Amino acid sequence: MRYLQVFVSVEQGKNLPGADLTMLFDRVSLITPDCIVTNEPCYVLQFEGDFSNGYEHAKETSATKLIHTYSVSNTTLIASCILTGPIPKLVHEIEGAWLQTPSTLLRSNGLMMTVLGTTEGLNEIRIGLNRMIPGDIKLRITTNIKADWVAAPQLPERRKEVIDLAVEMGYYQTPRKCTQRDIANALNVRQGTVAEHLQSAEGLIIKSWSDQTK
Repeated sequence: MRYLQVFVSVEQGKNLPGADLTMLFDRVSLITPDCIVTNEPCYVLQFEGDFSNGYEHAKETSATKLIHTYSVSNTTLIASCILTGPIPKLVHEIEGAWLQTPSTLLRSNGLMMTVLGTTEGLNEIRIGLNRMIPGDIKLRITTNIKADWVAAPQLPERRKEVIDLAVEMGYYQTPRKCTQRDIANALNVRQGTVAEHLQSAEGLIIKSWSDQTK
């Protein structure tokens, strides 16, 4: 048995039903499977957003159908829901694959989903996702899940290029294997441009980590 972690960016998922959730809520997190409904994907979810005027907007969306409410405050709703979108249905219908925590949908980052399964089950998940979602999907297979794993933020293309090259050249190793000037020379840009891209990317990554681990 292994874990498959999948990241679907906001852009990749814009035509899926779950995109509506990102407009309604800041964050939707899976807490645990629920056996209230046995023949459909039913889970206890935590919704984070504005519930100061009630939770009528959460009762039924294009991706979820609320079955039972456990707790609600001005900012958080915990409830059992049937997941009606194609991704949870895909996982539910494949024998040998089970949706697990951590699985989170963030308005800013998109979907980070964890699936536990057999080799055959996870392979079916990958094939199904590739048919469903445009572009390259980020996947990670591991034998264990660290509780502090969080989804990385989406970076502008040029910024991602700079930070990926910095990682590849050893800028973040101890001791450092290269300087900002080395990276700048490799990209044929000014050192100041590299410094600006790295500082901005690092800020976004740290903020994302902080937001997701609060």
